[in-house]
Amino acid sequence: MTKRILIADDDDDALSGLANLLTGMGHEVALAANGSQAVDVALQFDPEVVILDLGMPLVDGLAAARALRKLPNGQARMLVALTGWGQPQHREMTLDAGFDVHLVKPISADQLQFILSMMQP
Repeated sequence: MTKRILIADDDDDALSGLANLLTGMGHEVALAANGSQAVDVALQFDPEVVILDLGMPLVDGLAAARALRKLPNGQARMLVALTGWGQPQHREMTLDAGFDVHLVKPISADQLQFILSMMQP
């Protein structure tokens, strides 16, 4: 099933690579280079899934997740942290910020497909 997915990452290579993977799977994808842009894009794009890097400039992924949860349909979105931060305290931070899933980079196509399959239809 096709999903609307917003990806926010300040690393251009990571952003384009993940976007290519998801569009290749048949999903509609929107991109943002930081957390502030992610919130702005979400208002227009109304994604079902938001994949956020945590360590972004301006507005980090944690603050962006909190803001996204406050938007219309914010509680219905799946928020996925995709980060290099994998320590237990990082997982606690993402849970507190409202993320549904915490993934550590790099991620495989199979892992991503599994996460997306967890969503309610």
